[in-house]
Parts: sequence; C-alpha cells; structure tokens
Amino acid sequence: MAASFNESQKLDYLWKKVGYGVAKTSIPPPGAGSKEAFNESIASPLLYRGDLVWTNSGSIPAVPPSDTSSIVQVYKDGGGGSYSPTVQCTEDLTAPDNQTWKTNLANWIPTQFGDNYLVQVYVDTTGSTTPQTTGTRLFQAGSGNDDTWFFDYQAGVLNFNGTNIPSVIAGGVTGKSVFIVGYRYVGTFGVGGSAVLDNLTVSNTTISTSIANGNITLTPTGTALVNINTTTGLLLPVGNTSQRPSPAVAGTVRFNTATSLMEVYNGSSWTSTSITVTNQTLNGDGTTTVFTLNRSTTTAAALIMLNGITQVPDQSYAMAPSPSTNLVFTEAPGLGDVIDIRFL
Repeated sequence: MAASFNESQKLDYLWKKVGYGVAKTSIPPPGAGSKEAFNESIASPLLYRGDLVWTNSGSIPAVPPSDTSSIVQVYKDGGGGSYSPTVQCTEDLTAPDNQTWKTNLANWIPTQFGDNYLVQVYVDTTGSTTPQTTGTRLFQAGSGNDDTWFFDYQAGVLNFNGTNIPSVIAGGVTGKSVFIVGYRYVGTFGVGGSAVLDNLTVSNTTISTSIANGNITLTPTGTALVNINTTTGLLLPVGNTSQRPSPAVAGTVRFNTATSLMEVYNGSSWTSTSITVTNQTLNGDGTTTVFTLNRSTTTAAALIMLNGITQVPDQSYAMAPSPSTNLVFTEAPGLGDVIDIRFL
C-alpha cells in the first residue's frame, strides 16, 4: 500500500517544486524508491503568468521612496505629500476570529527589493487617520507570546499565524481595526507591453517621458550619427508662430503653419529658408550702364536677360559691389532694349 500524502511529503513537494523546479515522484530518503530533489528528473517549473509580470520591477528603488511615483505607490500617515493614507484592513469573516485581515489591494512590494519594504502593522481605532502615531504597532516576531504575523504581499492579506492573536486585538476588538503601512507596485504589467525605464516610457511605437518639459536625448558616441533609416520622411514638429518653443535652443527646427515654411532658431531669432523667384523689368537707353534694382542681390543670384537672351555673369554684367542693388553692364543696353532681372 502506498504511503499517504502526509505533511512531510507536502513539504517535500514544495521543496522540489520551488527549490528545484521538478515534479515530486517519490518520498525523500530513507526508503525504497525514495529520491532526493536532485535525483528527480521531470521538470515542473513554477508558472509565471505573463499578465502579472512586473514589467518595471527593475526600476523599483532599493530604498523605498518617500512619495508615490509612476512605479511605487506609498501608503503612510498624513496627507501633505504625494502618497496615500495608511490602509485600513477589513476582517476576513471566513477565517477564525480576528486572525486574517484584508487590505483589498494586491501587488505589495516584498522585502526582496529591500529590507525597508517590510510592511508595518498597527492596531488603532476604526477610521483613524494617524495609526502610526496613535495606534499600537505589532511586530512580525510578535511579543513573545507566539503571536506572530505573516503578510502575503501578492494578495495583500495579513494573517496572524502564531498560536495566539495579539492581545491588543484579541477578544474585545469592537471599534478597532488593523492598519498597513507599506508600498505597492503600480507600474506596467505584462510581457511585451509598454515599459518604463526610470522616467522614460516605451509603449508600442511611442516613447515619452514622465518629466514635465523634459527632453528626450539621443546621444551617439564618437563620430556616429543619429540615423533615421527610412525612404519616406521625417515628421517635424508642426505649429503656428505663437506655438514656438520658449525658450528655444539654437538648432531647433520646426514647420510653421502660419508661414508654411520650415524655420530654424539660430540662437537669437527664428529664420526661414525658402526658394522663390521674383522679377523686375527695366529698359535700356543706349547710354546707361548702371541700373538700380528694387532689391539687393548677388551676381550669382540674379539671372539677367536682354531682349530674352540670357547674359553671362561677370562678363556681360555684375552686381557691384556684390551683394547690392547696383546692376552694372559692361556695355550699355541699347535704346528700347528690355532688361529682365530674375531674382533667385
């Protein structure tokens, strides 16, 4: 007859499951057919649910923060800071009297992230907002009367697991409650979802920062470039003149919807570069060689045609000085000749 699955075998099952990730097939030595954990050969690893993975667990600080962040929710007395009040528990009426208390909140951060993540347990008047000050603290080791407690950080459940319930809560508990001070993980869950790296959040194809007005900086090393490898295009920031960043940094580039031009901040002002062609028409009189134009230009940036024939720059004409509004011909255009100037 096979041996019953007694308490020692249950412990053996947990030892092999948790410690070695293998299935229990036999009782440990001594005994015929018995096996040590390292002799078990059938894999049975713990199940890690992807939807419960703490994606941002690597960003949980070793020292608990004083204020709530996007990853850690802080619970303690007071309300002046960025944190939540101490959690008042409700008694689990399905368990023996006063033995089990529920925070009704899951994912408390355990001490594996740091010793100071150990929750603090207090007993105080129901509805108290200052149990850390006015309540009685119950330590995990108890008072020496076998009145210890155990906290399930995943489920958020407190259980008095000793032989006795602490005297402060045993018996006449009417009007009293258990309160928990501690820290909960409130970051992103799941595998392959968004991730938070310090203050940077990556969600699907979007990268953002939790810092107000914070820059996102790409810093290649040495002579390397920031390479946007695509054949389509790069979408610049778009907005009107009043939406320009202020203060602006030299080199900032954007598209101005009010002017329909791309503009760059040069360190002191916004400048736009556009390619436009304008023209001016003049007439020769047979003697004048210097004509005044209605805008300044350079020799290379002006296309001059005489009666529809393109003139050769620096041979037939030049801007003197360059740039200037003075168009100087080598020979005077004849009487009635049409001078067409195209400003590039």
